[in-house]
Amino acid sequence: MPSARRGGKHRAAQAPSAATRILRTTGAVTALVGSGLAVTAVGASPAGAATADDFAKLRQCESGGNYAINTGNGFTGAYQFDDQTWHGLGYSGRPYQASPATQDEAAAKLYNSRGWQPWPSCSRKMGLVNNGPASVGSGSGDVIEQALTPAEQPMTLDRARQEMGDGSFSGTVLNASYGGDVRPDAFVWQAAMRNKGFVLTVDGKFGPQSQGIAALYGYLTRTSDGQAGVVGENLWNVTVRS
Repeated sequence: MPSARRGGKHRAAQAPSAATRILRTTGAVTALVGSGLAVTAVGASPAGAATADDFAKLRQCESGGNYAINTGNGFTGAYQFDDQTWHGLGYSGRPYQASPATQDEAAAKLYNSRGWQPWPSCSRKMGLVNNGPASVGSGSGDVIEQALTPAEQPMTLDRARQEMGDGSFSGTVLNASYGGDVRPDAFVWQAAMRNKGFVLTVDGKFGPQSQGIAALYGYLTRTSDGQAGVVGENLWNVTVRS
C-alpha cells in the first residue's frame, strides 16, 4: 500500500509453497523432468525470493483479490496503491484501472524497492517473510504458483453493492473512458436503471448503451453532470439514491 503505511520486519525464509508441496507429493516433478521440462527452468527464483503465492496472499488480505476495487478511500486496486505511489512507479491512470498483470508488476517493483514495508499489517497477518527479490514483468516469475492462483470471480450485484458500501457516489464520473472496465459503481447504476424499466446489459461496463440511457434520463429529469451521457453525483443521486 502507499506511503501512509510504515513498518514491517522481515524474518527467515518460509517453508516451501503450496505449489512445491503439490508437485512433490503428486510426483509431478518426475513427470516434468521426464518430459524434458526441467522445473528449475520454469521461472525459477533465488532461494528466499518472494513468490506469486506471497503476492496472492497479500492481495487477498488487502482487497479480497479484487483488482478493480475502488471504495473511495484513496487506495485502489488489488494491492491498495494510492495514486502518488502508483505514479511514482512510472504508471499512468489509477491503479484499479490497470490490468491485473500491470498491478502485479507494480507490486513486485514496490516490494523490490521497499520490501513488505508498504503493507505492514497484511504482511504480518499473512506471514510474509520471504525477503529475496521478486520477478518483475509478465515474461518471468513463478509460473506454477501463478497457475494455482484462483481466477478472480465475476462481478455480481451483491459484490458490487458490497464494494460500494452505503451506495454513495464513488467520486468517479462514469463516462466513455470506462467503457471497457468492469466497475462496481457502473454495475450498481446499470442495475438501478434496469429496475426503472430501461433495457440494458448489466455488466459493469459503461459503454455506448449505458451512455445513451444516461443522456436520455438526464434529459427527461433535467439532471446534468456537465455533459450528456455521463453519470456524476447529480445523476447518481436521482437514479441510485432516490
